Amino acid sequence: MEKKQKLNEELFFSLLPDSLLTLHKSSQDDTDKTRQSAESESASMGYQNTFIAAELLSGSPEPEQVDSSFCPTVPEVPLSHVTELLELSPQIHNVVSTAKLGCRLDLKVIARKARNVEYNPKVCKVLIMRIRKPRTTAMIYANGHVTCTGAKSEEQSRVAIRRHARIVQKLGFPVSVFNFKIKNIVATSKSFPVNFEQMLLAYPQYCSYEPELFPGLFFKMDHGITVTIFASGKMSLSGAKTEADVYRVLDSVSSILSSFRRQ
Repeated sequence: MEKKQKLNEELFFSLLPDSLLTLHKSSQDDTDKTRQSAESESASMGYQNTFIAAELLSGSPEPEQVDSSFCPTVPEVPLSHVTELLELSPQIHNVVSTAKLGCRLDLKVIARKARNVEYNPKVCKVLIMRIRKPRTTAMIYANGHVTCTGAKSEEQSRVAIRRHARIVQKLGFPVSVFNFKIKNIVATSKSFPVNFEQMLLAYPQYCSYEPELFPGLFFKMDHGITVTIFASGKMSLSGAKTEADVYRVLDSVSSILSSFRRQ
């Protein structure tokens, strides 16, 4: 058995060519050389970075010739401009939409079988239904009219009304959603402090300001959109029908307010 095992080992090693037998050794040597060169390069880079850091801390000028791959040039942007751009981006807080379900509803049956609903006909003959995804509230009337509030976008409002209608449909009512409309979008934004006195003199026909009653200035825009502006620069918009109107109006108002910036 021992002679047979030795014979098999000799045959196995004899099948390997010389190039394969020396490949492992050469590749190991190449790996060692690559590792040594990388270590030497990293050591030199570390020394160079340490030297540059020491120069900066000591207050001496930087070297004239610096490799651009290690020190990329980045254009300087004023921090005030970046902050203003971030603050001017509007945030939508509420989208109010309406739709019709196409049939009459028995609100007592829905209140008895559905979850997360409120119905008190002695106070108001409207059923209130709430869902979590998206987190919205729907007011459902007996004639099939639905008003949905609480969505953060137009798409969320569409999805919310469909899910409310689906809950009612599972209870046995022949529901079909149609005539979907966005009634109001409420959004907020923030800019810079504003001088109300100069703004009232420039736009008296569009501004309404009664500091004894309310601290904000009402600026009326087209299509029934009203922007409430506070002295700190905070703005609240209501009356928009689309998200595009929100961005368009706030952009126009911001350009107007730039002329009345309080120093």
